[in-house]
Amino acid sequence: MVADLFVNFSIGISLIFIYMQMRWKSHRKSVNPGLSVLIDGLSGGFMGFLLMYFSIPITAETILDFRYVPIMLMVLFVGKWPAVISSLIIIVSRFYIGMNRSAMYAILMVSILLIGYLILNELFKKEERMLRRGLYLTVYSNSVMTFFLVFLVGDSNIASLLLIIWITSTIGGVASVYLVNYIRNSEYLFNKYQVESSTDFLTGLSNFRQFEDYWNKTAAEARAYQESCAILMLDIDHFKSTNDTYGHAAGDYILVELGRIMEETIRNKGSAFRKGGEEFVIVLPKSHKAEALEIAETLRAKVEKNDFSTNERVIIPITVSIGVSIYPETINQLSDMIETADALLYKSKNSGRNRVSV
Repeated sequence: MVADLFVNFSIGISLIFIYMQMRWKSHRKSVNPGLSVLIDGLSGGFMGFLLMYFSIPITAETILDFRYVPIMLMVLFVGKWPAVISSLIIIVSRFYIGMNRSAMYAILMVSILLIGYLILNELFKKEERMLRRGLYLTVYSNSVMTFFLVFLVGDSNIASLLLIIWITSTIGGVASVYLVNYIRNSEYLFNKYQVESSTDFLTGLSNFRQFEDYWNKTAAEARAYQESCAILMLDIDHFKSTNDTYGHAAGDYILVELGRIMEETIRNKGSAFRKGGEEFVIVLPKSHKAEALEIAETLRAKVEKNDFSTNERVIIPITVSIGVSIYPETINQLSDMIETADALLYKSKNSGRNRVSV
């Protein structure tokens, strides 16, 4: 009995781990919310079916397993509708295991479990410790299973069986909640660190490391398909003086606001990156000279007209100098584009600033 319960528990833990890995990978892509609910529900139902398939026979008609675990996890971590779908699949698949009186009672038991989970989860929604919330639901599960086992087996001498069930079921339920919570937190931290490693913490733009990857990809595609592309190098004029006059907090605000203006200007035509300090770079894949110059001039004009105001309502005059290199119209070597755009940026600054140089 104990060995069989351990096998059922191990199957459950393994399925949870596999499901969480697959769910993480699928959610990193753009998945339709309705489809996501269906996939989660089907996954929970399939998990419940496998747990029943490898169940422990108690009598000729009654089986014991951890089928409640997938439903409980869906309620705790995913949502109501995936839990409902999982419950329906588990109910239907119970008849595949065996068409008998216990299968009929399984409909009632799973329904009672689902309703109870939803109510308890709502009652304890302020409980931030997921393990404790999982323990409450597990104890409820054990109580419901105990009632149905006593009713179905009809043997008053099953105290030892119930003790084993309570111990193994409690360990299994709490361990499942702990595993899902651990994997979920690990995935969140991984995504957070991944974003932070590629994003400028202040402006929210991609950082210079991401620029190098993005530019290498853009250049490779331009070379392979003989496509045009452009690079815009930007620098805020007299930014050191601005920091000294208005303070670094105002300087940070200007950088953030400039990042917003850049993204608003280029939209889906390219990507903006913070190179460092007050320097920025924009990559425009498939952009010809006319389009690149229009974007550069629009950006320059927007910055000049924008009211960069501090909390004290002091408007800070800000302008930018821009250097633009376009392949193949103004330069015929992709490898020289960054250096050329940088040189043109300094040409703009040396020519009086607040201008675009090509």
